Amino acid sequence: MRKDFYVFRHGETELNKQKRWQGSGMDYDLNENGVKQAQGLIEKLKDKDLEKIFSSPLIRAKHTAEVVAKDLNIPVEVCPDLRECFYGQAEGQLIADLQKEVPEIVNNWNNPNYFNIKFEGGESKKDALNRVMNVLLQLTSEDFKTAGVAIHGGTMGAMLNYLHYDFDKLLNCAAFHLVFENGQWKIDGDVF
Repeated sequence: MRKDFYVFRHGETELNKQKRWQGSGMDYDLNENGVKQAQGLIEKLKDKDLEKIFSSPLIRAKHTAEVVAKDLNIPVEVCPDLRECFYGQAEGQLIADLQKEVPEIVNNWNNPNYFNIKFEGGESKKDALNRVMNVLLQLTSEDFKTAGVAIHGGTMGAMLNYLHYDFDKLLNCAAFHLVFENGQWKIDGDVF
């Protein structure tokens, strides 16, 4: 049994534009540029034969999923556990300030060798990853062949780390092809 997922990050929000750390406690919608980015995602996904999109419940991911789904004429199903990591006291803070205050966390968040790190009062990268991967594993038993998954930069980066994919930065509306086959996860191709 094979399942294909096209995992993508949401479009830009005002907090992204302001370079603030945005987690599951910050529920902001897309800004004008973010809507344009979501519309650009349609072109990336239109020939992938998506049957539905599973989405984080956060407005920015759900809105991105809805823009794509409307054009592709497919449904969106919200999965609460696809939400972004909760970053505790870091949420809403300027990344530059966090870089000065807790560089060991900021500098290593996308490092594949660090899974147990977390901000004070927040969820660990490992806990967020496990939550999202458990949802995807459950979804493999549903009746579809190919689906989209609208998530967030933190959880998407954790997935890529877990699957040993090197990256520098995940832009808004970046996507990758995730395959589940013979009980194994693998990335097919590059982040696009």
